[in-house]
Amino acid sequence: MKLLASATSPYARKLRVIAHELGITLPVEDTTPMTDPAALLAANPLGKVPALVLEDGSAIIDSPVIAAFLLASVPGQQLMATSGPAHWHARTTEALADGVLDAAIILRFNMAQGITSGPWVDRQYRAIERALSVMNTRVGGSGLGDICCAVAVDYLSFRFPDLDWRSHNPALVALADRLLATPAFIATQPPA
Repeated sequence: MKLLASATSPYARKLRVIAHELGITLPVEDTTPMTDPAALLAANPLGKVPALVLEDGSAIIDSPVIAAFLLASVPGQQLMATSGPAHWHARTTEALADGVLDAAIILRFNMAQGITSGPWVDRQYRAIERALSVMNTRVGGSGLGDICCAVAVDYLSFRFPDLDWRSHNPALVALADRLLATPAFIATQPPA
């Protein structure tokens, strides 16, 4: 199997960290989604990364679905409970972190078009701020949730260095500082 992904995609980074933590070898094929490469469109007609192409040629798309596939591939994995409240806590934390990434990517595309203010832009910043505040209270709930939170805040630091998320979210700061120093995060760091 191989992961079609951009080197800077935070969604792909989440999957690469999960694979590393699970001991899964996950080859990555550098893919630029904006050019609509044929291999990506064959795997995901939406033209989005990441897409996981399996050995039989079929594909799994969307990072939460791929994460679930990777977790299910390793019986007895310890990154996330397989059922019960802890499972749903981890999935909800993943959704919050992915929502932060969704808003951040909307902001990046708006900035590329010269849109840096207005109600839609303000709404994205407010969504990020609210989600970070909740994520700050969920740190330590699960390996998966913590990975997702660390990926999200590191992406904010990477793409929005002026966004001061650190002053209001001490638990996220401690989590990010700890996880970003681990081999899985070092190995998946986006290019400068």
